Amino acid sequence: FKGYIEANSYSGLRSKCAVANSIRFEIRRNASEPGPGQSAIPVTCQSVECVSLAAQMASYMNTSADPCEDFYNYACGNFPSMVRYDPVRASAGMSFKDGDLLFEDRMSLMSDGLERNIYELLVLDRVASSPDQDISDLFNFTRLFYRSCRQWVHTRSGGGFGQPSASLNAANSASFFAGVLDHLNETLWTLCNEEVAMETVLATLVKTGGSGMLGVTLPRQFATNVIENDDFNLTQTARAVVSIDRLSLFLRGSAELERNAFFREWLDFLTERKLGAPLLDFGSLVGNASRPRFQRIIKRIEKSLNDNSLYGPGGCTVPERYSFGLDSGAKYNVSELDELSACVAAAKGGVPFSWSRFFDELLQSPVDRSALVQLPNIKEVINFVNDIKSRPVFAKSNDSSASLLSDDAAFLVFDWLLSFRSFFPPDLQNLKSGRTQVARDIEGDGVASCMLWTKTLLQPILERMYQTAYHQQDFSDVNELVKLIKEAAIAGVRGQSWITPSAKVAIEKKIRAAKETIGLDKISAAEFKAFYAPTLEEFRAVDLRPSNLDRKFGTLFSLALCAYAHKNFDVMSSLSPVTLFMEISPLVVNAFNWIERNQIIFPMAILAPPYYHPSYPPHINLGSIGYVIGHEIGHSFDNTGHQIDQQGAIGHFWDNETEANYLDRMECVRSRYGDYRLYPGGPVHLSNSTLGNDIADIIGIQAAVGALKLLKSRRQGRGRLLPRLPNLPASLSPEQQLFIQAAQSWCFKSESHILDRIYQGWPSHSPHHLRVRGVAENSPEFAEAFKCRRGKPMNPAKKCIFW
Repeated sequence: FKGYIEANSYSGLRSKCAVANSIRFEIRRNASEPGPGQSAIPVTCQSVECVSLAAQMASYMNTSADPCEDFYNYACGNFPSMVRYDPVRASAGMSFKDGDLLFEDRMSLMSDGLERNIYELLVLDRVASSPDQDISDLFNFTRLFYRSCRQWVHTRSGGGFGQPSASLNAANSASFFAGVLDHLNETLWTLCNEEVAMETVLATLVKTGGSGMLGVTLPRQFATNVIENDDFNLTQTARAVVSIDRLSLFLRGSAELERNAFFREWLDFLTERKLGAPLLDFGSLVGNASRPRFQRIIKRIEKSLNDNSLYGPGGCTVPERYSFGLDSGAKYNVSELDELSACVAAAKGGVPFSWSRFFDELLQSPVDRSALVQLPNIKEVINFVNDIKSRPVFAKSNDSSASLLSDDAAFLVFDWLLSFRSFFPPDLQNLKSGRTQVARDIEGDGVASCMLWTKTLLQPILERMYQTAYHQQDFSDVNELVKLIKEAAIAGVRGQSWITPSAKVAIEKKIRAAKETIGLDKISAAEFKAFYAPTLEEFRAVDLRPSNLDRKFGTLFSLALCAYAHKNFDVMSSLSPVTLFMEISPLVVNAFNWIERNQIIFPMAILAPPYYHPSYPPHINLGSIGYVIGHEIGHSFDNTGHQIDQQGAIGHFWDNETEANYLDRMECVRSRYGDYRLYPGGPVHLSNSTLGNDIADIIGIQAAVGALKLLKSRRQGRGRLLPRLPNLPASLSPEQQLFIQAAQSWCFKSESHILDRIYQGWPSHSPHHLRVRGVAENSPEFAEAFKCRRGKPMNPAKKCIFW
């Protein structure tokens, strides 16, 4: 205000009081609060985000098009000329034979922005920081994990100067396995006493993040119920999925095993002195274990897995629901597993494998013996654990009294190491293709794969970094937006004559009962630090310098992998602050409706420009994130959701009359979208597969428009008008801007033959331009906003309307 005062002070002749009153009037006028005798005028949002969005909206629009003839062309007609295909995404989207995937849309541009933000978090120290030293160190651990991965991949690729030598590749891989084995050895050596049980060894290997022959994973439904704190459902849900992975042991028959070179080469790489010394103490740890001995163990285990003689008449009784060789993974409580294991062990004359002890060790807490475990193939699992249980864990060396792992225990370690086969030198990898540790092989310069590993293994830390840097608000305004959308949807339901009064009550109850997760579930700093305390302690002990980051990748990877496994096993045991472990990452540009839970989820990453910003005018946020909120609520009443009540039970929760009327409207949507073509002269759109999302779109846009009506009525009652975006034509009403913003969510660029490939299978969503067309054609408010005459393409006589 300094310049204002100087310009209006008249060399000090004007009183301070008069200047202050003039300033107050200007503030009132710019806040749309009318002063004495003044009319309200709308404020123009001048934030960087508003200016940027307004420029983007205007650049995408083709104002020469008639919105009543082709609204998509009007809203998005200039998008193809403003946006270029991304060669990286294009080349990754299809096989070389099929050609590049030439497709870009607004959401992919937003996802690109998300990836750039995450990249800067990982390569720049200044982007995310914390005054709390522990949290700051965890941020640093995440950054160094990514950087060590990049350096390791860079060394592996020859530093950008051609293919590296075989010896360099071997040394590079050896450095990784040295770090992994160092961490594993520290854990295993603590078990070196004669009292240790095979259950403890198996649990230790699983806890350290490997995925050897015995795999233990977290059932999706268990995590869901834990997050809901639903104690009843927890008693009905499997705590873990336990399975045998035959591929891990290459069980292809003994003849083939004898011929395969990869087994010998991989074992030699891990045990022999090809690099001047064994990789840490693996060779000494396993004593005299060798390839022939491991081969004999594999053959024995293979035979055991296929042994059915212990089951059935005269043998161990397997309940009927598990009598199939490969069942659907039915649930079995821990006590029953103990009983069956004891039965098999007795038949073999051995000591039974204790499932109770195994889970106590794995979850680091006493396990409820009635807790359920899911087994995709119970006979193989029981046979394997009892076979391995009958073997000693340690064996005395020939020349000392030291205890060494027995051949069988050493084989379990070797099998665990093969989980990391994508880190072997390329020449060894080529001997046999195998699964990767997280999701994909290392490729290129490592940017994509190293970012993927960071996002997967250290997701909770990265989320906190992202929130610190980009989302410090509490999303309370988004919570209010959800409430407003719900109110508008309920008002829409109440205004429909095709819904009976009792059905209106049922629908309203379901809408009100819908739970929402917005941004991310918060966890206190104390809980966060307590969970990562072991990781942080080990990280601080690692010697990390820029010159040796690549050689420390295995160590950091192992620490991250253990933290990731610990996260899952904490959820299994119900010990963790479970809100940290949402299965749907906040770092994804999308939104979700878990219909069975009646829960709508809006991750942090979608609550960003151009879909949302706190400074955006309300009608702009309603046209983007408000439309998304309405769409997700709409899924609760789509062709699937309308058959599930607010508690998640399957079955109609309204009367037959309403159901019949609903099915008429559902058929209206199917028929209308089924008349659309992918492009002029192209194939007909397959509306059967997209029906649910098409219904959700129609319900969603109506809820967003209804919310704007409610908002305007409230604001006008207080003498306030909606703020405006800058530099857009003054003739564009808030309603028109809402529809334009909604349509521009689906602006895209593609080639016709690509649309054929994408949408001629069984797509879940209609093509973007048809989504915009469907929303416009079936909204009376759209025709009113753009003054489209009845019978125009965007204002057909018959509309498919729900509420």
